[in-house]
Amino acid sequence: MLIIEESEVHLVSDKTMWVVDSGASFHLTPDWKCFSSYKATYHDFVKMGNKGACRIIDIENVCMTTSTGCRLVLKYVRHVLDVRLNLISAARLDYEGYMGSIRNNTLRFCKGSLIVD
Repeated sequence: MLIIEESEVHLVSDKTMWVVDSGASFHLTPDWKCFSSYKATYHDFVKMGNKGACRIIDIENVCMTTSTGCRLVLKYVRHVLDVRLNLISAARLDYEGYMGSIRNNTLRFCKGSLIVD
């Protein structure tokens, strides 16, 4: 039996919101509008948590503005239609040299002088 307090469940309803996922191997988005340039080139498949597999339609960089007004470029973001959220891979950020920390209920990634909240 699973009991969940409704006040403890947080749903993402904003298509522009990105969620940091410690289990994701790559950055993923279902929205092709996130890419500055786009052409469907069809790549391999990505395995999903429900044991399904979804086709990667394109792999491009995504440029976004952070809450502090800095520009952040996510490299090699996969466009996958069946993903329900925009996911930022914590492992990819680590691989790219970002340091992560949680302080005052805020997840923060730093790389040099860039701070991403």
